[in-house]
Amino acid sequence: MTRDEKVALLNRILHGTVNSVVQYIGIATPYVPPYCEERMADLAGMREAEARTATEVVALIGELEGVPQADVFPYWNVDLNYLDVRYLARFAAEHEAKAVREIEESIPDLRDDPRLHGAVQRILGEKRAHLEALKAIAAIPTPPWDPARAKKAVPAECQNVPRPVRAAKPAPRAKG
Repeated sequence: MTRDEKVALLNRILHGTVNSVVQYIGIATPYVPPYCEERMADLAGMREAEARTATEVVALIGELEGVPQADVFPYWNVDLNYLDVRYLARFAAEHEAKAVREIEESIPDLRDDPRLHGAVQRILGEKRAHLEALKAIAAIPTPPWDPARAKKAVPAECQNVPRPVRAAKPAPRAKG
C-alpha cells in the first residue's frame, strides 16, 4: 500500500470517527426513556473513545506527512433530533457496521507497516465493541404498560384533578 493510499485510508477512518452518528447523538437531544438513562453513560464513553482515536489518527496521518481531512457529516440532510435513543443507536449501529467492514477490508493491505497495522487493528477492535454496545442499546425493550408506574410518574398535585364544568349552551336566538 502506498503512502497516499495509507493517508486516504486513515482519512476515511478519521471521517468515520469524527463524523459518526455516536458523536451526533451527543448533540441531537434524543428522547431518553427512563429505562434507557443508564446507557447514556455508555454513549458518552464511546464519544470520548472516538475523540482519543481521532487524535491518534491525526498523529498517524502527520507521521505519513499527510493532511487530515474529514468530509461533512454523511447524514447532514436527515433530521435526527428528538428521536428515541434506541432508534438512534440502531441507526448508529448501521453506520458503525459500514466502518467495520471498510476497515476489515483494508487490514490485509497494511501488513507492510506493522505500526500502522497495529493501530488500525486497535481501532477496528474499538469499532467492533462500539457496534455491539449500540446493538444492545437498540435492543432495549419497552417495558409493558403499568398503570401504577404511570401514576407514580405524574406529580401528586396533578392526579385526580376535577375536570372543569362546561357552561350550558346559550339559548338559540329568536329570529326576527
